[in-house]
Amino acid sequence: MLKKVLFSGLCAAIAISVPAMAIIDKSQQAKLGSELTPMGANPAANADGSIPAWSGKTIGLPKGLKYDGSGSVYPNPYAGEKPLYIVTAENAEQYKSFLNDGMMAMLKESPNFKIPVYTTHRDFRYNADIEARTKWNVGNAKLVNGIDGLQRTTGGAPFPIPEIAAHVMWNARVTQPIPAADSLYDEVAVFSDGKQQKFRAKFLLESPYAYSKHPVGKVAEEIGNIAAYVYYEIVEPKRKKGERVIVHEPLDQVKHDRKAWIYLPGMKRVKRAPEAGYDIPVGPGKLLTADDNLGFNGAMDRYEWEIIGKREMFVPFHNYAFDNPKVTYKELLTPKAVNSDYMRYEKRRVWVVEAKLKEGKRHLYAKRRFYMDEDSWLI
Repeated sequence: MLKKVLFSGLCAAIAISVPAMAIIDKSQQAKLGSELTPMGANPAANADGSIPAWSGKTIGLPKGLKYDGSGSVYPNPYAGEKPLYIVTAENAEQYKSFLNDGMMAMLKESPNFKIPVYTTHRDFRYNADIEARTKWNVGNAKLVNGIDGLQRTTGGAPFPIPEIAAHVMWNARVTQPIPAADSLYDEVAVFSDGKQQKFRAKFLLESPYAYSKHPVGKVAEEIGNIAAYVYYEIVEPKRKKGERVIVHEPLDQVKHDRKAWIYLPGMKRVKRAPEAGYDIPVGPGKLLTADDNLGFNGAMDRYEWEIIGKREMFVPFHNYAFDNPKVTYKELLTPKAVNSDYMRYEKRRVWVVEAKLKEGKRHLYAKRRFYMDEDSWLI
């Protein structure tokens, strides 16, 4: 399936050392599926009911819907719904407590940017295998080598009951890995004058530790130190066609460097990429840093990390219309902002984590703030 990926300047993991033979607190494990959802979220509704209680009634495709898996439109279980209200520059102050700074700035600077807010649904859940792995991780998973190493995790969310910021960030990074992917997708940079630059790329990925064939309790370091093998090849535009990158992504990016190789057709040779992380510019227009992808990835050692807490926020969610392959880029990517007719926001509870650059360290971003949905752990 051809996937659309729209990039803007994303703004996106502290550590404790746990003994290798830590005593497992069964009472903590028992909270999952009782006091908390199986993935560690608060199952209760919020005070006014605008965020409902978690139902978790749906795994995979909702009943009554069909999907042939051939790249057709994903069936939308909420297709008949209309926005409850639309946040604009004119009424933004009324909803300010549910908006982050970036959203407020977009409303101010981009006249066509709007936030259509729909009914919140908490129906979907991970499958039983991921939930079982998440439960096993409680009391087993640990951070090593400062903030950048993850051990004794068997898949799923490593820290569903987080205590520190790194727990939250690791959940966001590894909870929903794809064991293997073979895809063609577009990256589109939209500049302030409305002009666009697009890469179409072939993308292959394998995450050895993510295969369900590994029994619950077999931990990642028993499988290998590589979190993902990545192959990326540009097929469009013509001037970039044939550029290729191969990456070996380790679970510990301080102990084991991210290894990357690049092939440039004009040079007709493969060479090692000297540094494929941190704030190296990547993507069309070079508008992303290497550690922006997927919200955040890579080493975390240049920042001090803090959990700010949880808050209720408008979050892009259940965006079936946005991912419809029948919608053209001309329709979707209007100047200054995406076309709000294809966006869906819901009010959801999110974890808020802030990263501040350490003294003496270098990065384009002096401060970053990340928001992780409590049900999915997605950034």
